[in-house]
Amino acid sequence: MQITIIDVSQNTLASKTGKTFEQLEVAYKNDQGQTQSKKLVSFSNPEVFKVAKTWEKGAVVDIRAIKNEKTGYWDWIGFGQGDAPVATTTGSTAPTRVTGSTYETKEERAARQILIVRQSSISSAVELVAATSTEPSTVENVIAIAKQFEEYVFGQENNTDEDVPN
Repeated sequence: MQITIIDVSQNTLASKTGKTFEQLEVAYKNDQGQTQSKKLVSFSNPEVFKVAKTWEKGAVVDIRAIKNEKTGYWDWIGFGQGDAPVATTTGSTAPTRVTGSTYETKEERAARQILIVRQSSISSAVELVAATSTEPSTVENVIAIAKQFEEYVFGQENNTDEDVPN
């Protein structure tokens, strides 16, 4: 659904338990030209809330919404059009990535961390070989040392010193 922003007002409210949260009231015209408003809270869908805080009068926004089975209201869940799955707050299983998000998933972060450790281990192995060896070293020797560094970082070291060059 395409909307045109009329106004966005922000309030800080307190829950029954005393915790504070932010609320936005978005006044807009829907794609039929009717004036409506929508209240968004900071804890319900933080990605949508964060973007909505930046909207200015006259902005045209494509909103993706789904009907919340529990409340019967339409929840804004993302931006743009299409049938790609998005994270929802209706209790259904959601993917780890919100459509349009550039954040890495948990699995992508773990894979990236392994690559970073490997790259660092290779650099350290090259420095060690250069500082301790009087003869040129082979790639296989450098990689073997790098694997020892990597295993140590991940807590998989084998407590022997027989593979370390002198």
